[in-house]
Amino acid sequence: MDHEYDGELDRRVNSCHQILNPLGFKRVCALDPIDPSVVAQFRAEMEAATTEKPMQDFLWEHPQILARFLGPGHCWWIKQEVRLGNELRMDFLAARTESVFLNYRQVEIESPSARWFNPSNGRPAEKMVEATQQVAEWRHWITRNQDYVERPKPLGPGLVNLSPYTLYSHIVIGRREIVTNADREKMNAIRSIEARYSVNTYDSLIERAARGPRNDYGQEGGELCFECHYIVDDF
Repeated sequence: MDHEYDGELDRRVNSCHQILNPLGFKRVCALDPIDPSVVAQFRAEMEAATTEKPMQDFLWEHPQILARFLGPGHCWWIKQEVRLGNELRMDFLAARTESVFLNYRQVEIESPSARWFNPSNGRPAEKMVEATQQVAEWRHWITRNQDYVERPKPLGPGLVNLSPYTLYSHIVIGRREIVTNADREKMNAIRSIEARYSVNTYDSLIERAARGPRNDYGQEGGELCFECHYIVDDF
């Protein structure tokens, strides 16, 4: 597909690539095809898993699933197990260029069998509490260590433009069949806008992975990304 040249987009996507690729981020396009057999395998892994570790490993092996989940027709740069200092660890950190130079998405993976709330007392379940606390701790840590976060390697992690204002978090936990409408209403009531995170079940990942890829204009099929063809790998 022919694209009209966009010099600003060319500059931004290659700047992202030059910063993030040397840091171990994989570039993955949300318009890349996902074989139906991969979706079926992901579903089988999810149904068998009792902890989050098999799901983390599968998603790192098939990061197209994460890219499709995070946003429609874009290039994403994704990295597993991102550490900033010795205190905390993100399961996945993804980044892309949008209206500002770099925006980031944290993805916290919990067990597919975990509940959102305890049926006995209606309070947030253990894994949900753990996930939301981790998200809050990361935002607090980044706020307190802003200069270090952006400092180039080897003096820092080199995550340019990462701040509490450019980071949004996604918690993936549980299955739709064990999440009630009341659970969703309660979560929406608990989660403030300022918290900058969302909570999804694994079913959301499966559904988005199974759909045909679409770009921002709703066009379906491959070779529709307005960013991929600008990437220069030799830098």
